[in-house]
Amino acid sequence: MTGWTDLPKELLSLILSNLFGLDKYTFSLVCKSWNAASAISPYRHSPYLMSYQWNRAWKFFQYDLIFDKKFPELPKAHIRCSKYGWLLMSGFAFSLYFFDPFNGRRIYLPKSDFRQAITCFFHEPTSPDCFIVGMANSVDGLSIEIGVLNHGENKWKKYTYHSKTPFYVSICNPALHRGQLYCLDVAGNIATFDINNHGSETSWIVHTKCLSPPRLRQKLRQHFLIKVCGILFAVLLAHEERKVNVFKLLEPDMRWEVVEDLGDKMFYVSHTACLAHINPQTSMANKIYFPKFHGDNGVFYCLKTRKYHSFKGDYSSKKSYGLNDNDFATWIMPTPFEEFSRDFSWCPEVDDEIPCINLDKGSGDIRI
Repeated sequence: MTGWTDLPKELLSLILSNLFGLDKYTFSLVCKSWNAASAISPYRHSPYLMSYQWNRAWKFFQYDLIFDKKFPELPKAHIRCSKYGWLLMSGFAFSLYFFDPFNGRRIYLPKSDFRQAITCFFHEPTSPDCFIVGMANSVDGLSIEIGVLNHGENKWKKYTYHSKTPFYVSICNPALHRGQLYCLDVAGNIATFDINNHGSETSWIVHTKCLSPPRLRQKLRQHFLIKVCGILFAVLLAHEERKVNVFKLLEPDMRWEVVEDLGDKMFYVSHTACLAHINPQTSMANKIYFPKFHGDNGVFYCLKTRKYHSFKGDYSSKKSYGLNDNDFATWIMPTPFEEFSRDFSWCPEVDDEIPCINLDKGSGDIRI
């Protein structure tokens, strides 16, 4: 061996498996051979499961790998949504901001002025198309308050919508589909929200009796909504032994059809992020990855075996009893670091409220 470029592929793969975030990106820039090792890494298209440890330390799981990282700048913050490698966080007094845990970047946002059960965003935070949606149900489920914050605005646009039948929105995030937001409720029903006609009575439409058999609607404990290849899927866990049920939405009838096999698809589900990947490798496909653990070992559900399995292979069961649910964990997919333009801004009013900005090293606080 004459230099760093001559390291064996096996050793490069081992080094890469122990790197996190920006370090992985830097690894790929060293030389052609290191870049090639990064390109064929089995983890390059896999998300992390991110979990708070209550001591300002966050734990990242990726299959059988575990990383720990502290973020002192996130005191008692809560993850509301995760997409595009960014987290939408909430803090004290309805404060909101985006945070990139892989590169340490933060984007300040206008405060919300109402309590939201769901807060999510669509399109990348650095895109002028980005918008944020917050939702809060009434106690009887017959009305819902929806707030929308578009890029360039400093105030939320809030309207209350009414329906003839109760719709208790699930805590899973809606999906942007066919230009509308599709929302899942605790009974498996679907409501559509036309974001372009916010304020119109017809922009919120509730569809009932979407799920059969009716008895299943009363037994649901967890609800996840995923969009993949232009199709909406629901992963619903029943009270009985945490039985996993998978459905796809039939449109325009708005009815759920049972799915027995995902084929080459992989689902990663949590309350704040649901991701899907296409993987031709049969050993990884047709599985659903949950924020569940058997001890310190991650767990997934295989539709072929109809069982929960651990990544290390030391656990297998049709029931989920004894598994630890991490309801506050989220899936997040790392993205390459991108430089921000210094004149990129969400709105001047937010800029005036932020006392400082640091872009000198390509990271830090960013006013949007």
